[in-house]
Parts: sequence; structure tokens; C-alpha cells
Amino acid sequence: MGLKFPPGSRPPWMNERGQFLPENLPLDSTLARALSRDKRECREAVRLLGVMQHAGRIEAGIFLMGLLAGAQDDWAWRTAIAEALHGFDNDGCARLLFCELRTVKGSNTTRRYRDAVLESLATLPAGLTSAGFEAMLEDPTCSQRTRDKVRCILDGVDGR
Repeated sequence: MGLKFPPGSRPPWMNERGQFLPENLPLDSTLARALSRDKRECREAVRLLGVMQHAGRIEAGIFLMGLLAGAQDDWAWRTAIAEALHGFDNDGCARLLFCELRTVKGSNTTRRYRDAVLESLATLPAGLTSAGFEAMLEDPTCSQRTRDKVRCILDGVDGR
């Protein structure tokens, strides 16, 4: 059920039936909201940026990558950003996410974040991720639990 607008007055990010068109959403205001001091508003904006990048707005995905690269150690915030990067078919995104797994050490505090990063990597094409996953399997500093999760991803099995 869509919203109703008088003829000619609907916003450009809605079609004539009042359905949401993420590919036409204004990016500037969403970017500003993602940098707000209000955590709830930030998370909503990050989710919306994720929807926008899924709809083909490459610039939204690039901004999400920048947010992640500059994020502080707020694991809930970083998790929201990693989740918004699901399916962002970009070599730079794959490199950034693998870098996150190498630099963020596994612990009870970071487990959910690291799982979100692995899940985002699992949504990327094998051509972008297979070498990184193979390197993780051979890395002696990688935990057995993480290696098991990587094997599940490579085998196409839900390892949760």
C-alpha cells in the first residue's frame, strides 16, 4: 500500500503508486544524516544507504566504505555499516572487508561485527573473495572458529 500524492506533487523517489524508488533518493541529505550525532538517525541513514547501493547507487556504497574505514570502535555502529555493504560488488569493498578481518581481533566484544563482515563478504562474487578466503584458511593467526565459518562460506553452507 503506497502513499497518495496529488498529481504532479509526488517526490521523485516515489513512483505514481507511492512506492519507494531508492535509485532516485536524494543522496546529500542521507549522507548528512549518516554523520549526525543522533545514533538512531545514523543507523537509519546507513540502512537507507545500503538500500541505495543495492539499487545501483555506487556512490552510496563508496560512502559506506569511507564510513567504515573511519569509524571508531563502536561495534554496533560498525556492524550496521558492514551489513549495509552486503552485495556491494566492488573490489575495493572486498579489500576493505578483508582488511577489517585482519585488523580487528576476534573477541566476545567483536564477534557480531566480524560475523557481519564475513556475511557481507559471502554476498560478493567469488572472483572478489576466493583469494582472500583461501588466505584466511592458510593464516595460522586465524582462529579455528573463523576458519570453520570461511569453509562454510566457500562450501555454500549456512554455518550459523
